[in-house]
Amino acid sequence: MTNELYEYAVRLRRELHQYPEVGFDLDRTVMLVSDELQKIGITYTYAYGKGSVVAELGQGKKLIALRADMDALPVEEKTDLPYKSKILGQMHACGHDSHTAILLAVAKYLKGNEKDLPCKVRLIFQPSEEGAVSGAKMLVDNGVMDGVEHILCTHCENALETGNIGICYGDYMAACIPTTIRFHGRTSHATLPEYGIDAVAMAVEAHEKMKAVLAQEAGQAKYIWSVGRFQGGHVHNVIADLCEMDISFRFYDMEFAKRVEENVRVICNKIATRYGGNVEIVWNMSTGPVYNNPTIVETFVKTVKNAGLNVQPMPQRMSSEDFGWYLTKAPGMIFRFGTRNENLGCTALAHRNDFCIDEEGMKTAIQAFCTYAMNCLKE
Repeated sequence: MTNELYEYAVRLRRELHQYPEVGFDLDRTVMLVSDELQKIGITYTYAYGKGSVVAELGQGKKLIALRADMDALPVEEKTDLPYKSKILGQMHACGHDSHTAILLAVAKYLKGNEKDLPCKVRLIFQPSEEGAVSGAKMLVDNGVMDGVEHILCTHCENALETGNIGICYGDYMAACIPTTIRFHGRTSHATLPEYGIDAVAMAVEAHEKMKAVLAQEAGQAKYIWSVGRFQGGHVHNVIADLCEMDISFRFYDMEFAKRVEENVRVICNKIATRYGGNVEIVWNMSTGPVYNNPTIVETFVKTVKNAGLNVQPMPQRMSSEDFGWYLTKAPGMIFRFGTRNENLGCTALAHRNDFCIDEEGMKTAIQAFCTYAMNCLKE
């Protein structure tokens, strides 16, 4: 890979970093990606959904996909970077600007070597990885994985030193179900609780019983059940008629998750009935688990090691990535590229307002993608 290609990626990344956009509203980002693909000579489409760009190049019967997420976070940037965010309250605090720039650099390289490319490559530029509504699910529902044999993506990593590739075999990132439980009761004066239906009391009891049942049901299954918000009532002298819980449920075992949902519904409904109230449960999976297919990982590792890249093992995580939606249609993997550099102050982990990366790490990701695409059939 030439320095010219790396400098191209850095320039694009800094442009994207200054103008971060959130969710599906990525007009400026989409325009930049489209313009670059047009300059490179690659046709593209917006047909797979709002805020997305999908392109394809290469030849042959085999089709692989490479994905980059493009959205930023609603975070106010607190860095001194000369190219810091110019949009108030929005920041590329998870490094998606680097992912987008990397995939454009990969597109540029592959197009320049298209005659030697042994397969077709679909380039997926995705919106709303961070949003409550998954951009990946939208794309998958609209057929972006049709014909794809397998798919790869990457993510910057400030826990990994610059120049390294990080890999985890098998179960890597957890599925996520953001759950909201609302108990509805009836108000009364605090001194006359017998005339009210205490929504807070229902929620407290449910909270304790759900935790106990989860621990019993899980066995050896790994999971997270974190209550991020517990809110009920307004004043001290009125029995609350509404209490809400927002829960982050993370897991790997889908059968375990089904049993948890069944138990949660039984527990909450029984409690609400006994108190004379009612309960509303919002239970929607935001993404499935990310399973790094061992065969694909092995091919990837062998290919990039042959190119001189250093590969480090990565631990399993309970955090989530909507890349899991693509894996419901075809196998794939996600790899990390190291961006940690203490001398440059690149140590803060993602989603912090002082997050920054060592851009040198982008070289490694570009090389890994390009090497894999050009050589995966040989392995």
